Amino acid sequence: MMGRFYRKTFPEARADERKIRFDGFALGTENKAGIFSFSDVRNCLFRDGKMETGFGFSPYYTAEGKIPSVNDPEDPPAAFALLPYTDAGERKTALMYVSETGVSYIWNEEYGTFDFTLKTFDDVPAILPVYDENGKAALAFCGKDGVWLYDREREFSQVYAESAANAACVFHERLFFIEKPFTVRYCAPLDSNDREENADDAGYIEFPSEEGELMGLKVLNETVYLFRERGIIKLDAKGAARDFSAELLPYGGERIFSGSIAVCGERIFFLAESGVYAFEKRKISRVDVPVFPARKGQVCECAAWDGKYFLRYADENGEFKVLILDSETREACFSVPSIRALSNTESLLICLSENNICLADKDGDLPSGNLYAACKENTDFGISGRKLWKTLTLDGEGTCRIEIGNEYEKRSFDGKFKNGKLSVKPLLKGERFSLRLYPQKATRFSGAEIVLDVFESAGG
Repeated sequence: MMGRFYRKTFPEARADERKIRFDGFALGTENKAGIFSFSDVRNCLFRDGKMETGFGFSPYYTAEGKIPSVNDPEDPPAAFALLPYTDAGERKTALMYVSETGVSYIWNEEYGTFDFTLKTFDDVPAILPVYDENGKAALAFCGKDGVWLYDREREFSQVYAESAANAACVFHERLFFIEKPFTVRYCAPLDSNDREENADDAGYIEFPSEEGELMGLKVLNETVYLFRERGIIKLDAKGAARDFSAELLPYGGERIFSGSIAVCGERIFFLAESGVYAFEKRKISRVDVPVFPARKGQVCECAAWDGKYFLRYADENGEFKVLILDSETREACFSVPSIRALSNTESLLICLSENNICLADKDGDLPSGNLYAACKENTDFGISGRKLWKTLTLDGEGTCRIEIGNEYEKRSFDGKFKNGKLSVKPLLKGERFSLRLYPQKATRFSGAEIVLDVFESAGG
């Protein structure tokens, strides 16, 4: 008698189609309804939830139309400044820089080169313009070897010999600077050479504290704010010096990193051990950006331009990153990590890219080897279990390379938007996926739709 064989059957998997619509994009860690939050965004900007290729860099041109070259590529610029001056009744500016070893240079328009100013600093000082009662400008250099003034016509002159922090500000025509560790000094109005102490003009205020040394001075809304490692002080410094008053503001946060403090719009931004913070109207709030700084050996640079806070810092792995944060919307992206020497100079942001002197430029190009990119790694779109990613449709215009992966493989697509749409069919199964967008310049994204089949067992 022949045996009888029975076909083994398994429960059929049922698929439930899900459509997920996103009407905006962001860089961040919070999941917000209708917003696609990328874990990493490079050189793209966000505006009202829309994303577009953005910040690049353009060459810096002198008034004579020349692109200046760095004197010593082995000792590149660490900070730039523009020195205002008048030539035959015409207002001009001369580009200066201090190198990483503290050597200072000024642009010579006649010869088309940088000249050594015969001054070398012990560190990279804070540099800012100051004016006298006749409107003549000089640059003040504040750092370890004191405070120095330079006006292009004369050699550097020292106005304060004690060690200062590389932080200073000008408020109501006075130069304020920090004498380490706990003293704020100020000069007479319209005379940075006058430090003769008296009740109304020049003097100093001491702020001893266990919350760390003073290391930042910023002006916001007619007030001077002093930053120490774990605290903020409000200094009302209007009028005569005898009327100055100070107030300790509540902070209670982790250690603030020097070099990260910048005024941008109506806020002051800074980097602390736990991330980026915004200070406004006595309130301090953490900004939702994926910034995880190294806690030891941190060296920061920052600047503000076009309503954006630029921050260069070392992450927890010791790799340098450049964050660009919109001061109003708090939307952010990462920029070219090799950009450094971030410097506010009047209406420009001057910086260094591969030893080339550049300007931040919304319409500029990226240095060679850098891409526009937006990535989301290891996401399940808030839906657990196995899924089939059927389609991705992007709204926008331009050209983009799309890479979609699961736990095992990756599929790539290159395409152009047609009639405002770009659709691809990944047809990948998995529980978690990655999405990487590599747009070309002048590409914009306004929305997205993802279609998934979500599987569940007939027995479950």
